[in-house]
Amino acid sequence: MSTAAVEVAAGLDPGAEELLPGGAAREEGLLAAVAARSLRGGAWALLTVGSGMGVAMARTLVVARLLGAREMGVMGIALLVLGTVDAFTNTGVEAALVSQPGDVRKELGSAFAIQAVRGLLIAALLWAAAPLVASFFGTAAAVPVIRAVAVTPLLRGLSNPAVLLLVKRIEFGRIFWWSLPELVAGFGVAVGVALVRGDVWALVAGAVAGQAASTLSSWLMVRERPGLRVSRGRVRRLLGYGRWISGVRVLGWVSLSADNAVVGRLLGASALGVYQLAFRVGELGVATFTRALLQVALPALTQLHGTTQLGRGFRAALRLVLAANGAFALAVLLWARPVLAWLLGPAWLPAVPVLRILVVAMVFRAVVVLAGELFSAVRRPSITLRVNAVRVGVMLATLLPLVYRYGMEGAAVSVLLSSVVGALLAMQRAQGLLN
Repeated sequence: MSTAAVEVAAGLDPGAEELLPGGAAREEGLLAAVAARSLRGGAWALLTVGSGMGVAMARTLVVARLLGAREMGVMGIALLVLGTVDAFTNTGVEAALVSQPGDVRKELGSAFAIQAVRGLLIAALLWAAAPLVASFFGTAAAVPVIRAVAVTPLLRGLSNPAVLLLVKRIEFGRIFWWSLPELVAGFGVAVGVALVRGDVWALVAGAVAGQAASTLSSWLMVRERPGLRVSRGRVRRLLGYGRWISGVRVLGWVSLSADNAVVGRLLGASALGVYQLAFRVGELGVATFTRALLQVALPALTQLHGTTQLGRGFRAALRLVLAANGAFALAVLLWARPVLAWLLGPAWLPAVPVLRILVVAMVFRAVVVLAGELFSAVRRPSITLRVNAVRVGVMLATLLPLVYRYGMEGAAVSVLLSSVVGALLAMQRAQGLLN
């Protein structure tokens, strides 16, 4: 991308170039403009993600106390198979639209067609695979739950892809208001049904209600429409870039779900419920602050691509990620036991040692995902694919032996080892790229 194109993407007036003598001054001005927009967008993104994770965690804790570990584990099985199918059918279209320079509104019709067909295929696969998955985990009660959860990808496929234009423009204030109905609907329905029924269907109802609200608000809150014209060439172009993102998502999901699958298969649904609770609490730092920063990082780093300010922008983001995740990990190491005992009761205390290992692993995982945004911004997603391939390889090599020997704690150690290796490799590649 040329400097002029970057300035337009960053919101700079190309006519102001004459006020900045020399290329270095122009790039300094560009960095300042991108930083200002990123700070504004980042504040809204943090509010959006923080609100989402806060409500989701509150819902998880309330429902966990009302339902118990087994009911949580049954829903965990459904979410595990949903996430697996979702990852293996991921098209990477969202990242392709955000990272593509220039106006992408003509691509929206093709993007909508891709995501709608994908949502229908995922729903059909989940319906058909439900008995096999339930048999694998030895939990017959999971069959209707998996089939009910299949409604959510179908609804997601009908969302308005024009919401991605807000991400591209770093307009996260509008994204916050778009995401609010999903939070309210998901929390209210899940807790309400849990109080009435006291079983896993509270979680199912909350998930479906939240996605329905999200899909509806995507059409009400964004004026742009995808249109009905689908271009075969645009579909090929979107999927061509997205294949790298798809590979990354598959490997990322394997690294996030292999431990859950092994724990559920070998230790049972109740152990899976405990392990997943520990995982959700442990990843709060990554899923809130880091995720908010990543939403800003990709468009911001894309705008800095081709300038000498790219390295400064990435290193500033890295410092923020390490500081936030390190502080959260320290808090969990110090206070996990008394807080969990107070919130959920002594029945959930077996999650504490698992949580302490996982929260340290998440600090290294945050480094991997941030580096992935850098590689996507410079149109090198293949690097992210290779880094995650190594990370998944380490996990798969260590997971079974550690779980057989140490149970849930062994699974957490496997996650930690793979995250450390992935972070070291990602930083080595990022440093070479920036140099």
